[in-house]
Amino acid sequence: MTGSVTWPAMRATTAVIATSVLLTLGLTGCASNDETATAPGAATAASAADLSGLDEGTATACTLAENAVLGNAGHDLDLASASQIVTAGKTAKSTLISTQTGALEFSVRKAQAAAGNPDEQTLTAAVSTEILKFRTVCQDVKALKASIPSASTGGSGASADPDEPVDRSVS
Repeated sequence: MTGSVTWPAMRATTAVIATSVLLTLGLTGCASNDETATAPGAATAASAADLSGLDEGTATACTLAENAVLGNAGHDLDLASASQIVTAGKTAKSTLISTQTGALEFSVRKAQAAAGNPDEQTLTAAVSTEILKFRTVCQDVKALKASIPSASTGGSGASADPDEPVDRSVS
């Protein structure tokens, strides 16, 4: 039976897709309970305002993830949107976003490699789940800001190598 899907594989795929849908509904349901969201677009507007203190790559990646979860601006929980999030995430200064970008990129590559195979739906559902996780990380803006390394202003004698001795002599 080459090319046919076996019943256990089909059930597993259905379970993964169902879990992804339930997770999506649960996360978006939780987000809509936010007290500041009084209108349908208020949560997105509030999120955009909160992202103003972030670097461009982090803010863009988070905005794309938000749009994908909400189905806004032509984005969805799909490979195309995930690829755009990864591209933006690679320019992010936030270490949290860099880590999430790596996880999302890994899922995207696995799903792309499985195109046409029985695992394709399962791996595509995993990409959707990774986008949801990405968005969840983006919702903690304080943590995102804290995860952006600040520029060091060490004066003379300072070194980027923590193991190198510091010259503290006065010239």
